[in-house]
Amino acid sequence: MPDPGPGLSRLCPACGRRVPRSVALCRCGAGLPALDDGPPEAQDPPTRGLTAMNLAAGLLLLAAVAATGYWSFTRPPAAAPQGPAARRGVAEGGFLPLPATNGPPLLFGERGNVPANADNRAPEADPLPPVAEPEAATPLEDVVGRVLPAVVLVETSSGRGSGFYVRPDTLITNLHVVKSDGFVKLRRTDGTTVTARVDLRSPAHDLAILRVTAPAADQVVIDMGTADTLRPGQEVINIGSPFGTLRNSVTRGIVSGIRRSGVATMIQNDATAHPGNSGGPLLDRNGVAVGITTGGENDKPGIHYAVAIDHAREILGGRLADSTAPPLAIRDVKAVDPASSEPQRVIDERAFTAAVARIAATADALDVEWTKFREACYTGTVPGSTGREWLVMLSPRPITPSQVSFGACATFVTGVQAEANRLRAAMRGALDSARRAGVLPGTIRDALQANRLEFDWDR
Repeated sequence: MPDPGPGLSRLCPACGRRVPRSVALCRCGAGLPALDDGPPEAQDPPTRGLTAMNLAAGLLLLAAVAATGYWSFTRPPAAAPQGPAARRGVAEGGFLPLPATNGPPLLFGERGNVPANADNRAPEADPLPPVAEPEAATPLEDVVGRVLPAVVLVETSSGRGSGFYVRPDTLITNLHVVKSDGFVKLRRTDGTTVTARVDLRSPAHDLAILRVTAPAADQVVIDMGTADTLRPGQEVINIGSPFGTLRNSVTRGIVSGIRRSGVATMIQNDATAHPGNSGGPLLDRNGVAVGITTGGENDKPGIHYAVAIDHAREILGGRLADSTAPPLAIRDVKAVDPASSEPQRVIDERAFTAAVARIAATADALDVEWTKFREACYTGTVPGSTGREWLVMLSPRPITPSQVSFGACATFVTGVQAEANRLRAAMRGALDSARRAGVLPGTIRDALQANRLEFDWDR
């Protein structure tokens, strides 16, 4: 075995044992030749003390590594920094300058902490939340099933028609169904019957309001919507009793157009209707009543009409059209002239809105005077609550006379009363003209609300 050269030991040439270089006699008894280590600069430097130091340093390093590993595996994970601490940087307490990325900037924790993302890579973005699926429309059969118990067969002395509940004790039908009868019989979906009184009539809209004396506590009703927002092509549903025998028949169609007959707004549609359907509800896709099926023309199949539900709402509110208006006639239904740049309905609505605005201007001036009166002359309370407090002067017992100061204050009260009466006359005239022109009740209501003139002007 060749001698590895200078080192800490050497080989015995007789037995091959490795012996220290400083030993001159091997254990086998053979003498070892004298060493020739060459010039001093080629000799190995002293190593004993250095080796011991290296060994101690190595052990200390190993212990440090082991302790670090133990601590990192046994200590609980650090909580993610929250609040302002999550946004303090290493040096200045802010963001670390990073290359421009599409992701959010890297955030550092407390001063001196090494960020987990030290290579400045943008953190992976959280996955986008799934796109919510559009809510499915209620199945048509469910909509119909919900409202069917509110539709009834109306039996009169001269025939049969349809009607529907809008309140537990109140139903709507056509006037031509009940004619001159004072009482009618209602046949419900379950076959039971009840007597109803014909409470209100409006020939100009061909509508009648029926009242039930002892309504069922669980009676299903149909919500009333508006014809104001109907658009051609919108889906509608017709429920009634065609020929007076096929109770609760359902047909479906679309809005063909909005027409007028006298003072009534009519909904033209192609949902099939027959004699006996009259008085039944015309519903939108959500089961809300938008009209009352009235009839069609025998020589024009596919063309059917319903009176706008807005008129029924007005009648229920106690505001009947002028009794001198002619009865509604299907053959008098008029279409909007396509050559006209502006339908007559729009012109009539604009005229009514302008009239209400003029009245509101005078009402604003009266507001100012009323405020002066309240501060100087009247210490009592004003009954009721309206958009304009002085409207109380149009009620039967407006204010307490004993709490009004004498002299100029009493004269002022007389002046306010006269001005309020003048405004009431003007408003009655505007409302009468609007109703005669067929302005929809919803349009009238919106104009009054916008000008703080909601009040029972007809009383």
